Amino acid sequence: MTEKRRDKRIKEENRVVIEVFPSGGRGEGLAINAFTKDISLTGARIWTDLLFPLNSKLNLTLYLSRSKQLVRIRGIVKWEKECYDGLYEIGVQFQKEIPDALVALIDHFYGRQEGIPTEVNKGRIT
Repeated sequence: MTEKRRDKRIKEENRVVIEVFPSGGRGEGLAINAFTKDISLTGARIWTDLLFPLNSKLNLTLYLSRSKQLVRIRGIVKWEKECYDGLYEIGVQFQKEIPDALVALIDHFYGRQEGIPTEVNKGRIT
């Protein structure tokens, strides 16, 4: 099977807190603990004990273990499936409107030694 993804995925377990707000955005929200199974610059595969419908908009807080960074980013559920009784996998595509979060993810994947890939670094001022 040919891989159709544009970005490299890294198999990595990171703690994720998913914030869910009631419809209409009013009132107290829920904070769901979950973890990534793999992650890339554009999204993540997340295991959770709550099934989120397709196209759900989520606020995510990623605790990146390797680079010891905390990233807050929004995402949209693109796919979901039940893995085990009460445990689900969801595919979340990150929203690109948060450049600081994207830079933190790039730093996490490529580190300071390797530098940021040319395509991403093109318009960035340091």
